[in-house]
Amino acid sequence: MTLLLFDFIITAFVLVIGLAQRWLEHNVLNYILSFIRSFEQAFIMITVIAFLLVIVYMTIKHVKRLPKSYVLEVLDVFGHKIIIEGLRINYSTYDAAKSYSQFYANLFGKQYKFLVSGSNRILADRIHRKMSLPANEGAESVDIEGQHRKSES
Repeated sequence: MTLLLFDFIITAFVLVIGLAQRWLEHNVLNYILSFIRSFEQAFIMITVIAFLLVIVYMTIKHVKRLPKSYVLEVLDVFGHKIIIEGLRINYSTYDAAKSYSQFYANLFGKQYKFLVSGSNRILADRIHRKMSLPANEGAESVDIEGQHRKSES
């Protein structure tokens, strides 16, 4: 008799647990899983958008560090910087500076070496322009190459 009563209790318990599990699966679990799936898609979209924003930020930061202009430096066979009259030396894009560098190298042969360097300032006639120190008598002026010269005033 106790064995039969024990079997009845176990069977009733299994049936109740089975019914509760089916009810939870149909009424609660499906809604919870669909709710979580919608968050899964939102999480993926947020991750993609954050990744794109980081890439755009890094690109803008890199572009800001690029030079504003490019200068063509002319070196003779001994490696000294020189000025050749009539050559354009300031460019706003790297491609133009590189193209002119190759053109001048073909034009002058191995007599001169042409180097392209970036500059963050756009200066018209950078080589010919001088930066003056205080305007006192006997003041010096400094050219771009860093050579000091006495003022003639």
